[in-house]
Amino acid sequence: MAIEKKIQEILTSIDNDEYTIPEFQRGYVWNSTQVKGFIRSLYLGYPSGSFLIWKTKEPSKIRGDQKETNSVFHHLILDGQQRLTTIYTIFKGKTPEWYEGVALRTDLYFNISTEEFEYYTQRKMSNKPEWINVSEFLSKGGVSHFISGLDKLSEEDRKYYIQNLTTLNKLGAIKDYGYYIKEITITELDKVVEIFNLVNKTGTTLNESDLALAIITSNWPEIKDRFREAIEEYKKYNYDLSFRFLTRCLNILTTERGKYTAEITYVTKEEFEEAWKRLNKILPHLINILRDSAYIDSSEDYSSVYVLYVLVYYLSRKNLKFESTEEANKAIYWMFMALLWGRFSGSSESYLEKDMNILKESDSIDELIQEMHLYRGANLFLRPEDLAMQGVRSRIYNIFYSSIRAQNAKDWTNPALSLYSKNIGYNNKLQRHHIFPKAFLYEKYNSNNSVHKAMINEIANIAFITQESNMEILASDPKNYLPKIDATELRKQFVPTDENLYALNRYEQFLESRRELLCNGINKFLSSYYNDIKGSGVPEDLEHYDNKIEEIELSLRDLISNKLDMAAELDSYQEYVPSHLKEKVEAKIKSWITKNPGEDKTQFLMLRRKLDFFDLQEYFEVVSSKTVWPIFEETFGSKGSLQARFSQIGELRNSIRHSRGATEVAIKDGEAAIAWFVSILRSSASTVEQENSDE
Repeated sequence: MAIEKKIQEILTSIDNDEYTIPEFQRGYVWNSTQVKGFIRSLYLGYPSGSFLIWKTKEPSKIRGDQKETNSVFHHLILDGQQRLTTIYTIFKGKTPEWYEGVALRTDLYFNISTEEFEYYTQRKMSNKPEWINVSEFLSKGGVSHFISGLDKLSEEDRKYYIQNLTTLNKLGAIKDYGYYIKEITITELDKVVEIFNLVNKTGTTLNESDLALAIITSNWPEIKDRFREAIEEYKKYNYDLSFRFLTRCLNILTTERGKYTAEITYVTKEEFEEAWKRLNKILPHLINILRDSAYIDSSEDYSSVYVLYVLVYYLSRKNLKFESTEEANKAIYWMFMALLWGRFSGSSESYLEKDMNILKESDSIDELIQEMHLYRGANLFLRPEDLAMQGVRSRIYNIFYSSIRAQNAKDWTNPALSLYSKNIGYNNKLQRHHIFPKAFLYEKYNSNNSVHKAMINEIANIAFITQESNMEILASDPKNYLPKIDATELRKQFVPTDENLYALNRYEQFLESRRELLCNGINKFLSSYYNDIKGSGVPEDLEHYDNKIEEIELSLRDLISNKLDMAAELDSYQEYVPSHLKEKVEAKIKSWITKNPGEDKTQFLMLRRKLDFFDLQEYFEVVSSKTVWPIFEETFGSKGSLQARFSQIGELRNSIRHSRGATEVAIKDGEAAIAWFVSILRSSASTVEQENSDE
């Protein structure tokens, strides 16, 4: 059955508790841009869909308090929660009973002259009569109430509003916007969840985690309450876990899959409950270990939670806990290396599946570490050049913090206070401190130069001190304030104690020295968990080049994948990779799958995964092909230069890998090519990072 209701009538129905939200629904997810666009559509009278209501005598668990009504039937919203929550909040100035999720702003303003909607900014809207608060206008009764208050305004403002009554009436008329409401009366909850999942694949798309949680909730309606209780408990210890995180953990424990698959639909309530009990033993144990032994103070200190999924699965196959300090330390070492080298920064689910498969076969952290060597190379430790131009967004940053915490480093002006990111008291809060203050460095360096800015903000110029110390030091000259700091505390943060390096004209030498100290300090910290020494089969004096080339290869794969995926209409591999290369690569992939029959073949649907089977020359052939080169020309400049650099780096790589000895010319040419690639790839990565931050 379908009926039509005006927004004003729908609001009354919500106030009378006629409409509620089933617990299996996700929370509110709309952002401010979506809210603004939606309200604008209502104002202009554009179509904005209908509402789907589940009419039932026996509802599933609902979100919020279930109140008694005179109605025999309950009406649960299946499709329309985001719109109804927005309408209610804007019209009432408060959120409905069922509200849960991201914050919903009510400071949306309307310009009577231009009929545009914008969120409040003081400079643009303060004391400007043409701008009115939409929620305030609608929640107080619209035009009638607004007009009744005109006598309190200046004559000029009264005249302006009276002249624009037509526009004000149009804004108030949103309450009369009509919606079709479709009711269904299905009795089977699983069918209802199926419909919910289908209709919600449009609009703000449900991700797989949302769909999985809907399925779990249909089997076990109380699970979200369990999640909420656990989330509040872990928050006390600075671990801000999410529904999404806990849902993935339950999926892993019940289906033994990292990805969400149809298998979760066959899991019973009893199996979910048992998995939840196990998870409630695993997580406290794991978090305690990581807080106490890995110096990871909070969930903010992880660049990827996927490492936790792997460790949760590992412990589920053991006795729900680490059996020894040695075992725990080895797991911490693997975790830090996976975070440091971005194990889960690309195809996260594929690598999660791969690591889980390794544990299914071996139940061994050693095998996970071995896989990291296959993923990254013989040397997993940092080199000083890895720190160059790396700022606080780098994956190195959180490990840098943990390594300093492990030194029991103290505050610089209050040595009685240990450095801890969750210190109590405003003045004791931990802050990032530029050892050479930014204002001081900009006397020499250009703040508009991206290279200079990166150099000023790199990790090698960062230390941790309290708010109070930071205020005391401010923009002081390092050669004046650093000698006053206890040298022991400087060394604990890997800061050079050579006072000759504290002069402004020695800043770049200071960075070089600090990178070296940081590199040694972090490597020593990592080695304290596990003595991981691998023979690379590469001459020691050339291993540095081999590792650097391997880094360049990884970065090239990411760059090529990112740019082609963005440029493609449907399938970047089919549209841009030359056909002769497809044949070679697909043969390699087929051979690999034959040797690894248990691996998930769907991982090869992604271009990034296929690129793992290209060699250096094939990267050049892809980038320089006729259809692809326009995409990369701005990045690499000249096709001839690019070919020369690939040739130089390839010659050095082959000399190293085939043990035929690298000539001095090959080494010099290779060094130049490495520097060229590093500069371009780092610049490209910074551009992507900036674009992402702007979004």
